Amino acid sequence: MALALLLIVAVMWVESGSIAPPTSWQPYGSALFPRILLVVIGSFSLLILVRSLLVKAPERASAKQLVAEWFKSRRTILALFLLFGLYAALLPAVGYIATTISFLVASLALLMGIDTRRKWIINLTLSVTLTLVIFVVFRYGLNVWLP
Repeated sequence: MALALLLIVAVMWVESGSIAPPTSWQPYGSALFPRILLVVIGSFSLLILVRSLLVKAPERASAKQLVAEWFKSRRTILALFLLFGLYAALLPAVGYIATTISFLVASLALLMGIDTRRKWIINLTLSVTLTLVIFVVFRYGLNVWLP
């Protein structure tokens, strides 16, 4: 994984060379921020690579156990990807406000848990508020129509 990230960072670093050079009023140019992010990501990837080389390999489990463990440890992430796919599919048909509120409620419930009344109130308040703020900013501030 770390090697893949380092490879992606290297490719993106090379591609960032095609970003337009700085103009007379820009001291550093548009490529500065992406390159800073690439350095940070590359540094962490290198750190992960070194750390993975220093740790002893655990005893091998069967392939079935490895797959089951992989799904178990990543079930929240997989559920979030599924929710996002559902959100993208329903957005044009249902509309921005209803779909986004539903997506945020479901994803926050998945991440925070919904075992108390307080968490429900926070979840609903945050989901409705964020959705409406983003809608107002895009609709009236940026004059962009949302579906």
